[in-house]
Amino acid sequence: MIAENGMAQAPMPPLPPPRPDRPAPPEDNREPTSVEEAAKEKDPAAEEAAAACIERLTQLGLRFEKRPPVQDNACKVDNPVSVSALADGIEVSPASLMECSFAEGLARWMKDVVAPRTSEHLQSAPTKLLIGTSYECRDQRSGSKLSEHAFGNGVDVMGFEFDKRAPVGIKFQTEGSPEAAFQSAVQKEACAIFTTVLGPGSDSAHGDHLHLDMRKRKADYRICQ
Repeated sequence: MIAENGMAQAPMPPLPPPRPDRPAPPEDNREPTSVEEAAKEKDPAAEEAAAACIERLTQLGLRFEKRPPVQDNACKVDNPVSVSALADGIEVSPASLMECSFAEGLARWMKDVVAPRTSEHLQSAPTKLLIGTSYECRDQRSGSKLSEHAFGNGVDVMGFEFDKRAPVGIKFQTEGSPEAAFQSAVQKEACAIFTTVLGPGSDSAHGDHLHLDMRKRKADYRICQ
C-alpha cells in the first residue's frame, strides 16, 4: 500500500474476533422430560394402592384391561380400567372405562345386591349390565362443577339382561309389578355402596337410568333419590 508521500505503508493487522461477554454454556444432551413422564412420578403409597386395587379386581373375577392414566384438562382418571365383565361372567355392555376403585364398587353392587334381588323378584339371574355413560369429560347437568363421570367415578345404568326372562330397562315401572319391586330394591340398596344414587323419581334428567357415583363429601354425606 503506497501513502500520499510515496512511502510504502505496512498493512494493518486484522482485528481480533470480538470477545464474548461470557463463555457459552455447555451443551445439554439430556432428553427433555415430557408431561407424561412427569405424570408418572407418583407417590409410592399411591402407586401401591393402585396396584392393590388392580389385584383385587383380578381376585374378584372381573374381565378388564388396565389403561394408562387419563388427563384431559381438568378431567382425569388416575387408575383407569376398561371393564368388559364383572364376577360370574356378567357382561358389561359396552365395555366401560372407569376408575379401578369404582369398578370394585360396581362389582360389589352387582354381586351383593343385583344378583340376589334378581333371584328374589324375577326368578332369574343377571347376565348383562347395560351402561349408557361411564367416563366422559363434562360438567354436571347444573354446570356448577365437573361431573363424577369426568373422573371415571360414575356410571349411568340403563338396564339389565337376564338368563330366563326379558331385559328390564330403567324407567317408571308399573306399580306393583315384579319389575318395579326389583328396580326399587337395587336402587335403594345401592346407597350402601355409592354416595350418589339418582333414578326415576329423583328429577326429570334421570327418568331412564340410574346414575351411580362415589363423590366424596363431608361426613360421608350421601344423595339417594
